[in-house]
Amino acid sequence: MTPEIEITGLSKVFGQGAAAFRALTDIDLTVGTGEFFTLLGPSGCGKTTLLRMIAGFEAPTTGSLRINGDEVAGKGPNARPVNTVFQNYALFPHMTVAQNIGFGLKMLGRPRAEVDTTVAEMLRLVRMEAMAGRKPSEISGGQQQRVALARALAPRPRVLLLDEPLSALDLKLRKEMQSELKRLQSETGITFVFVTHDQEEALTMSDRIAVMSAGRILQLGTPHDIYHAPADRFVADFIGDTNFLTLPVIAVSGARATLTLPGGQTAEAILPDGVAPTPGQSVTAILRPEQAILTEPPGATLTATVRSAVFFGTDTHLHLTLGDGQPFVLRRQNTGDLPVPEPGSIVGLTLGPGVLRVVRD
Repeated sequence: MTPEIEITGLSKVFGQGAAAFRALTDIDLTVGTGEFFTLLGPSGCGKTTLLRMIAGFEAPTTGSLRINGDEVAGKGPNARPVNTVFQNYALFPHMTVAQNIGFGLKMLGRPRAEVDTTVAEMLRLVRMEAMAGRKPSEISGGQQQRVALARALAPRPRVLLLDEPLSALDLKLRKEMQSELKRLQSETGITFVFVTHDQEEALTMSDRIAVMSAGRILQLGTPHDIYHAPADRFVADFIGDTNFLTLPVIAVSGARATLTLPGGQTAEAILPDGVAPTPGQSVTAILRPEQAILTEPPGATLTATVRSAVFFGTDTHLHLTLGDGQPFVLRRQNTGDLPVPEPGSIVGLTLGPGVLRVVRD
């Protein structure tokens, strides 16, 4: 992977003395050229501060920040090969769509012919050719989002920074724009650094994700790795829905532990690196709601009492209570005319091999 952004030991402290607030602590991060990279975390985790430092709007307290091999920690936004798309699209209301897209190029002193050619190219890229002469007030929110993207892409920056640009859109439009963003990134080959608190956005668009909390990166990896092998309880809880089960250890062999399930049956669980529990110790194991299969109680791995069923269209979530009182959620796809268990009924659950995973608390 050729590095586009290299961050080493980056920290940011706001204020001084007793009022000082550490927003980022010892961030080490490399983003590859042409990568769709996402900073994911809850509000206040430091993801937007990190994005603003890459953009040049905030100066680091300590550390190094290189873009395309050049140290930029002491340079302003206009001296960096980056552009930023914010939550507020900030389009000029008195300008047409085409004029908005070409504005940055004009400010850079590009020739008129180059501006016109680039604007036409950007309009085709974001599929807005028919809207070129309209004002921002005459187009929809999703179309305004595309114009803001086209304006940011027009100068062909090495890196495009996106600060929760889909948050103002309704659910259906947001999903459509997720596909559009991924398409734009793929077609342009520009490195995208995307900030969001929305796990679905991160999972569906990203090549890699950095999950952040309290100014630190807790886990860095592909969407598949972060979803299926979360580093700790926080990541497992933040990425998708998760069942957390407290289970006693019977035996440990290499990277696997044998655990006792509620009801007395046993199952193997994958251990994270560096974790070696002892027999008799209780650990926290995770199981995603879609990783258990609803079966008849006889011969099932687990039995549970149905508390409620919630219909979500594509699937139904069954809220259950296991035999030892621990809560459990099972997600079942609504394929065919499957009966929904009644509250109070007893159901069986079957677990596939390798689905249980121990996590650090």
